Amino acid sequence: MDKNILWYKNKRVEELSRILLNKEYLIYCVESLEEGKERIISLLNKDKTVALGDTWELNTEEFIERLKECKFFNYMEAGEKKEEIKRDSLTAEIAILEGEFITEDGQIVMVGDYNTSSALFGAENIIILLSENKIVKNLDIALDRVEKLKKYYKLKNEKLGNLNDGLSIGVIENGRKFNKRITLIFTLEDTGL
Repeated sequence: MDKNILWYKNKRVEELSRILLNKEYLIYCVESLEEGKERIISLLNKDKTVALGDTWELNTEEFIERLKECKFFNYMEAGEKKEEIKRDSLTAEIAILEGEFITEDGQIVMVGDYNTSSALFGAENIIILLSENKIVKNLDIALDRVEKLKKYYKLKNEKLGNLNDGLSIGVIENGRKFNKRITLIFTLEDTGL
């Protein structure tokens, strides 16, 4: 990545991080998606149960294999028991999710199956992957982009084998309510659309 672009992206994340720290999130900034995956793995406790929400970026064979080292609710390889394992995953102690957008004032927009939205309330610890290119001015812009990307989300649901027809959208206002249980991993490498 060009040094000037990297500098600019880093400054945007630094600026947003000040707001997010005030909202009591834990934050890590990494340069690449691969570094982000490694950071996520480093934050896991192999004695705790782990669930993975709907995500393009983390739904790779290699990452899934690494999660199997934990008590992982692996719905990806569950066959006919997929929905049962997804329901069981709502009790996971650690949820790994991918954020769709984050506003300049620190609101995180999540889009996914019910296990993604429900994880926000059930898991003891939540790890959310975001990238600098997902920073938007405000919630209206984020929700407008979600609306424009409906076709993409339906394709993702289809690829991941989700049964629901609609979109589950969750918005996290701040981390205070959860007392530092939400960790954000920011990559400077673009992810998503």
